[in-house]
Amino acid sequence: MMKKLDILGSCVTRDALELTEESQYTLETYFARSSLISLYSPKVDIKREDIQLASDFQKEMVYYDLTKYFPRYIKETEADYLLIDFIDERMEVLERNGSYITRSNEFVHSNVNEQIQYEASVLNKEEINELWKKSALQLIGDLKGRFNPKQIILHKALWRYSYIDKNGEEQTFKEHYWIKRNNDKIDGYYKFFQENFPGIHVIDLNDQYHADESNKWGLSPFHYEEKYYKAFIEQLNKICQ
Repeated sequence: MMKKLDILGSCVTRDALELTEESQYTLETYFARSSLISLYSPKVDIKREDIQLASDFQKEMVYYDLTKYFPRYIKETEADYLLIDFIDERMEVLERNGSYITRSNEFVHSNVNEQIQYEASVLNKEEINELWKKSALQLIGDLKGRFNPKQIILHKALWRYSYIDKNGEEQTFKEHYWIKRNNDKIDGYYKFFQENFPGIHVIDLNDQYHADESNKWGLSPFHYEEKYYKAFIEQLNKICQ
């Protein structure tokens, strides 16, 4: 029987589904380009047509982030499973009058900030971390009201330190400090989520695979080689069988 999926995460999870059979899964809704800090703060009063982006997908992602649609959606979804990853927590959050939004590239190019004028958050690293944990606990509370733990799949995706170049050779990213800094943060987020939501499924493929210069989105520490996505689908199939 075909399984219905929702995703709260990024391309590291979404792209893997392209390797599945059409009869296996249907993707109901995909929420990307959002920090949990944004999703659990006061919404922005904005119309979809005010977001000036040519791509309907990009426009929708910015609209979902600004209007905080996810907490409302998740209480009514008919999905069999929710897949979560925290790769998009790499993005900065902007603040205005106690409301936060995610500073994605799509948001920057949408001209929305000329209308609502959000600014860089003045919170320090520790304050951001505590605000994220507060939002994560709100998310977990919402999920427990709709799903049982076995319907939640946490994809512990991290940035890779190495990649396969277009000649098939293994190379090392020069931005070692930046990769470690981001991994330390999101790995802490994954651990917090697991500790506060026992019984969920976890897919952890770290230290086995590389990024890939030939990835369709270009070279990035979180644009993986195809073997990674195939291994992810094998794990997903075992969970959803």
